[in-house]
Amino acid sequence: MRQPAIATSIRIVLLACTPLLLLLSNLYLVATPAFIRYEYDKVGFPPADVYSSEDRHALAEATVHYLRSNEGTDYLTSLSVEGRTAYNEREVKHLMDVKAVMGGAFLVQGACVVLSLLALFLAWRQGLWSAAFRAVYESCCALIVSLAVIGFLAYFSFDLFFTAFHRIFFSGDSWLFAFSDTLIQLFPVPFWMDATWTLALLALGECIILGCIAYVLYRRELAR
Repeated sequence: MRQPAIATSIRIVLLACTPLLLLLSNLYLVATPAFIRYEYDKVGFPPADVYSSEDRHALAEATVHYLRSNEGTDYLTSLSVEGRTAYNEREVKHLMDVKAVMGGAFLVQGACVVLSLLALFLAWRQGLWSAAFRAVYESCCALIVSLAVIGFLAYFSFDLFFTAFHRIFFSGDSWLFAFSDTLIQLFPVPFWMDATWTLALLALGECIILGCIAYVLYRRELAR
């Protein structure tokens, strides 16, 4: 493969993978018991009407465990409080869908890690660091613009943003629940607002840092 073609391949891989890596890697931080505890301990966070604080914590952390582990649906159906099953059939089905989406996201993130490392390896072997650094810098700029647009929409109409997200990744109205349902009791809208902003702000900060580093290194390569 000629060097221009290799440079183009490196650019394409890094342009595509860098934004996905920055966004999806932060899921590992948000989908954790620590983030749940942080949210529940915030002043003004909506209390649960159905569960005590201890039961709410336990069920929420058990739910995250299900999403991040190889547990089957029998794990969800076994969750109960005072002899009452926590999740109904509709909620179990939705959590199965969520687990599939999260699993797909983590697979994409893993693939992006491998492809990015291969691209950087090629850049090193072929002396094409300028192409790699430029691609990382440009992808960071593109992601910053995208996050700004999405953040603007989410800020002024989070309901519209939240609905659009679920329409894309889930079928029909399978994600709509009554206020008394366990999923809403554990994860009310403010939880998802905070999770969205956390993911966006983490990715934004990482973009700025990585983009600045890549730009400086790119200019250094051009000056050689």
